Amino acid sequence: MAKEEKRSGIQQAAGLIRYFDEESEDAIQISKGSIYAACIIFSVAIYLANYGVWSWMWATLGL
Repeated sequence: MAKEEKRSGIQQAAGLIRYFDEESEDAIQISKGSIYAACIIFSVAIYLANYGVWSWMWATLGL
């Protein structure tokens, strides 16, 4: 008798891929532009903090 080969891979994962591929209408929708803007703002804030701009601004304002 021939041995049965265990098949794994795409056939078993196909159901999970379809399950996780669907988007929920109740989920929070974030646009690509919002993500880009948040990344740029965060990067600029970190850049300014590294060069002491924030501390200079607070010292100038007297806070």
